[in-house]
Amino acid sequence: MMMKRNFLYSTILVAGVAMVSSCSKEKNTTPETIKPYTVPTTYDFTGADYTTSTQRVKMGVELNSYLGSANNATITATKAGDYFNNTNAPFTDATLNTSGITLASKTADATVFTGYFTEQANNSTKNTVTATNGSAGIVVSGTTKRLVSATGLEYNQAVAKGMMGALFFKEAVNILNAVPNDDNTTVTNGTTAMQRHWDEAFGYLSVPKNYDTTKVYTAADLDRPLLWGGYLAERGKGIQAGGVIFGAFLKGRAAIGAKDYTVVKEQIAIIQDKWEQLAAAAALEYVTIPTRSVNVGNLATQFHALSEGFGFISCFKYRATRSKLSAADFQTLQSIIGTNFYTLINETNFTKLVQAQTILKATYKL
Repeated sequence: MMMKRNFLYSTILVAGVAMVSSCSKEKNTTPETIKPYTVPTTYDFTGADYTTSTQRVKMGVELNSYLGSANNATITATKAGDYFNNTNAPFTDATLNTSGITLASKTADATVFTGYFTEQANNSTKNTVTATNGSAGIVVSGTTKRLVSATGLEYNQAVAKGMMGALFFKEAVNILNAVPNDDNTTVTNGTTAMQRHWDEAFGYLSVPKNYDTTKVYTAADLDRPLLWGGYLAERGKGIQAGGVIFGAFLKGRAAIGAKDYTVVKEQIAIIQDKWEQLAAAAALEYVTIPTRSVNVGNLATQFHALSEGFGFISCFKYRATRSKLSAADFQTLQSIIGTNFYTLINETNFTKLVQAQTILKATYKL
């Protein structure tokens, strides 16, 4: 009787395993069909809409302009806060005032930036006196004047380049990280959630939909690259950042439409890695400029470069988890760029700045 019962149990168990195996096998052998597709040369996909990210970039540009006006005028942290929070209709582009979006809601470490607003406003009351180590004021090179803090930092640059990381780069990285888990089946207003999120990330790059890496864009071009888009050419030519990142956004969006998810994931990695390398290329240039013999003693040039470097190095805080930059090297870079700028430019052989250059070159193959 016992043997018969065991035989019956074994038979049921084998049948159950066979059923599970059969179901599992059937599921794995019927993947979603990948449709044939071509990659376009412009970001002109049906239903593509990245209005909110584009509007935030424009808001950032206007905030930066206001903070930069402190070189010649007294500004207030309250007004800077209006730009940041989209209150009291601060923008010259009226559509931004009624957009219902803000910079503050998407900016990481927002209190750090509001602190920078206060520092820049306080320093603006000293824009007629010469800066010295320990005292804010103006440094001049020819007809160019720069408002710097007691340590030589231009807070408007800390905001401009810092928010390029804490908002635009951070948002693009995080959105792309989530894309593989988005719904790409349900269509709402012509697009799926995956397509809409991909478009939103693209908007933070801030380039025209027909971006041309060979074109020299000027202020006369109404539809021109802004912020990160501008740096594709300004600091990214040597690493072909413009063509690589724009091309990956095109290919990834086309692949989403065809449900080619392997390619989508490949493009996410390409975009994130090259974008981070672009930040590194900019940071490298700005920690190198002050050490060139032609610039030694030119405080306006040296401090301006270091201030931009300060912002770009902060961008690495929001890098993708697979970043080549180690936590230890990031801390070292932050420590170096956080040093009093008067100390950095007067250090024998620029030891700390050369150390920063070495880390950036070795990590990012620059």
